[in-house]
Amino acid sequence: MKAFGPVPSRRLGNSLGINNIFPKVCTYSCVYCQIGKTITLQCDRQAFYDPDGLAREVKEKVHKVKKSNITIDYLSFVPDGEPTLDINLGKIIELIRPLNIKIAVITNGSLINHKDVREDLKKADLVSLKLDAATRKTWLRTDRPHKSLDQ
Repeated sequence: MKAFGPVPSRRLGNSLGINNIFPKVCTYSCVYCQIGKTITLQCDRQAFYDPDGLAREVKEKVHKVKKSNITIDYLSFVPDGEPTLDINLGKIIELIRPLNIKIAVITNGSLINHKDVREDLKKADLVSLKLDAATRKTWLRTDRPHKSLDQ
């Protein structure tokens, strides 16, 4: 399921999750990942799901949840991988914006140096970037990044 929840979040209240990436496609292979081992370690952005189809699924899920009188505080991109790998991230945000629910993107921040990624993230209401380490050595040991990021 690409739209799931809502799930309670300390920071985001009731958050309806959006999974815009194929399972376990990420720029990191973190030792602590609750989803499991990264299947595809990559840094190149690509299209994953059809933006219109994904937006339609999110809209349907929102309408179903609202019929149950449950409030959704955020639509959150929290996929089973790195959401900024999706070249259509900005387009999907634009397609779900008419729902008038705040939009969050939870990212590891590894692609933030790319202008197109920053432009996509500007369309969200909240962007949460994780920081796991203060030193390069700890970062390499903990996040096990794609080799192109270690430069």
